[in-house]
Amino acid sequence: MLECHQFTIAYPKHTPLFPPQTFTLAAGESVALCGDSGTGKSSLLYAICGLIPRQIEAELHGEILLAGKPPSKHTLAERTGLVGMVMQNPETQLFCGTVELEIAFGLENLCMPREDMQACVREVLELVGLWARRSESPNILSGGQKQLLALASVLVLQPKLLLLDEALSQLDSTACATMMAVLCELRRNGQAMLVVDHDEKRRAKLCDSEVCL
Repeated sequence: MLECHQFTIAYPKHTPLFPPQTFTLAAGESVALCGDSGTGKSSLLYAICGLIPRQIEAELHGEILLAGKPPSKHTLAERTGLVGMVMQNPETQLFCGTVELEIAFGLENLCMPREDMQACVREVLELVGLWARRSESPNILSGGQKQLLALASVLVLQPKLLLLDEALSQLDSTACATMMAVLCELRRNGQAMLVVDHDEKRRAKLCDSEVCL
């Protein structure tokens, strides 16, 4: 699923963020990405999903392969089916008028037939407990519900690899427990994940192994 071979990242006029890394992540495996603040964990996730260097300028050293090819060699449709990312702040990932439209947006871009789309939207909103809120604006949801919606908007595209970039760090205890329950269910069902999270107990529940930068 994911292969890194002596891989590191350097922003313009800066030294590499972390020592060259070599590791793999197989289908169905969950791996925690560890390291102190500022060591480049988020940047590594950005490189995996193609934001670096497509939208964020940086030099890539070594090799990173997603399903056998560099992320930049996959088409947008291919990347959508391979990797999805949930960030720390859900506000950066939500922009549609209703909960239901937020989930449907990605499927519309993939030209999914409407009858299939409706079934997928319902399934993923029921998974995260937001089906009853489908007609409401994301703006009135709680912070935890917004993060669940951001997760659902990624999951509906059925990515083979899910990237979590401190996705639980801003949630209160109740919202965090709800999010963890969903993520643990995904793990039991074989969802591959690469997880950045500062909480050791959460990492232990979600991940099979660790890679330290």
